[in-house]
Amino acid sequence: MFIGVYNLANFVTLLGLASAIVACFSATSGHLLLAVCMFLLSGLCDMFDGRIARGAGSRTRKEKLFGIQIDTVCDMVSFGIAPVVIAYACGFNHWYDMAVYIVYASCAAIRLAYFNTQAIEETPDLNMKAFTGVPVPFSCMVLPPLMIAKALIDSAMAVNIIFAAVYLAVGIAFILNVKIKKLNIPQSVALIAFELFCVVTMFIAYKK
Repeated sequence: MFIGVYNLANFVTLLGLASAIVACFSATSGHLLLAVCMFLLSGLCDMFDGRIARGAGSRTRKEKLFGIQIDTVCDMVSFGIAPVVIAYACGFNHWYDMAVYIVYASCAAIRLAYFNTQAIEETPDLNMKAFTGVPVPFSCMVLPPLMIAKALIDSAMAVNIIFAAVYLAVGIAFILNVKIKKLNIPQSVALIAFELFCVVTMFIAYKK
């Protein structure tokens, strides 16, 4: 009745997309802390959807290709657009901020398209062992510390400069020709612990 491939892994991917959309809505409604939390939930979904897919048993090539494509489309919204919306909602909306956001989002799009091209052209089993360029979900490591800085630094201009500089640097990192290995389970656990620490610190900082 419907086109597409429906399995647990793809539903987790779509949950990440839904979380990113809620993050955008929350940010534009002034609920910035909720926006960051929903953004991180999107990152958590992205961390596990691939593992779920690979652990689900044999998949046809068509199912694998669809999983790659839907993951990329959702990642563009989750990690290419949502961080931009959150930063804009924070009040960093000058012309130079918007120029940085355009560069950031464009680099994210290039990175994701290149990943798909590599997966299809260079890996017979469509299972990438390493990334070329910093993966776009890396923005989950960046945004919470930036939000903490926003709460702790008194100078709005200083924070604005920090946001713009970091977003520009991360965008450029997306398209660097460097090889980065996929995270193993201990590294993934450490990353989740770091994000939880940042969330707790962020809420404490904004209550002061």
